[in-house]
Amino acid sequence: MNELRPQIQRLEGTGDADQAYCCMGEVPTPYPQALCACRDWMSDNLGRHVEGYHMRLAGGAVVGHLYFALSEQALFPYRLEENAGVMYCEWVQQRYQKQGFGRLLYDTFEADMDEAGVKGIVIEGTDLPGQMHIDHFLPRGFNVIQESGHQKLLYRPLNQDQITAERLQPRLLSGPSETGPSVEIVVLRGYMCPYDTATLMLLPGVAQEFGDRVRLRQVPLTRQSLLDYGVTSGVFINGVQKLAGGESEEAIRQVIREEIGGE
Repeated sequence: MNELRPQIQRLEGTGDADQAYCCMGEVPTPYPQALCACRDWMSDNLGRHVEGYHMRLAGGAVVGHLYFALSEQALFPYRLEENAGVMYCEWVQQRYQKQGFGRLLYDTFEADMDEAGVKGIVIEGTDLPGQMHIDHFLPRGFNVIQESGHQKLLYRPLNQDQITAERLQPRLLSGPSETGPSVEIVVLRGYMCPYDTATLMLLPGVAQEFGDRVRLRQVPLTRQSLLDYGVTSGVFINGVQKLAGGESEEAIRQVIREEIGGE
């Protein structure tokens, strides 16, 4: 195990961004274009809306990542106090799990946040299998401080016992007008997850097939759009989120058909 012990490195520039999202590297990714788009976003926003760590083996391969931002710059659907760490995503490739590597990755991050005087760390987990399940974080000293359906906001105190947090309310409630197209699609383009981004990249081409019956509005994710719309990503069809990410062209097409009226 010592020979395999990885090194944890802070992301510093474009070269690191080009190796981001090792979750897509375990097998040939079915989302190569989405992965490239997300790596470009990472390069453009590194040090501003996203920071992180990569876990590398001796040969240089990235087999784990942890991405975060400080609360004043984070693209996160909550109003938070300044100087809190917002953890976006943590992943260790499956063949390196259950060897203590994930804990090494997280402990490096937490130690750096503590030394920097950060108040604490927040993360939005879920009670859904395979989707940032809260059972992964509770043993680390995180506590659930807010709940909204399956979403759970967790906080790990470092230099402040409690933190003020308010979930933003989604405001994508518009739908088609009586004289307009029968389907309105609003897309929040975030590029923070290849799985989600794959759907966003397929959707314009599918929507175009339906001509003027479908209106597509794409909104880039920024701090301002986050405050305006209250969400960081997603596809909203007639005001309701009906696509979760990773869908095929046919699945997207079927959802639009159902909205139009079963054509």
